[in-house]
Amino acid sequence: MSRSSRWTVRLLYETSLFVAVSVFDILMTHRLIRTGRFHESNPVAKFFYDHWDMRGMVGFKMAMVAFVVVLTQLIAHRHLQRAAWVLRLAICVVSVVVIYSLLLLLRSRGLV
Repeated sequence: MSRSSRWTVRLLYETSLFVAVSVFDILMTHRLIRTGRFHESNPVAKFFYDHWDMRGMVGFKMAMVAFVVVLTQLIAHRHLQRAAWVLRLAICVVSVVVIYSLLLLLRSRGLV
């Protein structure tokens, strides 16, 4: 295997989309917490938020994103379709969280 193919990012579209929806999740969480009416419901992320404020929570969430990306890249070297399935599932799960967060924000402002 040549050196360049060893370091090729597999499933670039899915990986990029997962990172993008994860960033939207962080942005929505930040907006909701700033309203003063909401708090982080994930107990692990809340621990990081309580101890290191938004920086801690962002660091934790981005570490989880990095973990999923690295894990799916490792899986992709042996089972490309399985890695694609994991990434697509992750995209769906985080997208549902983002949509739910958006609905909460809109409802808190009386727009829905």
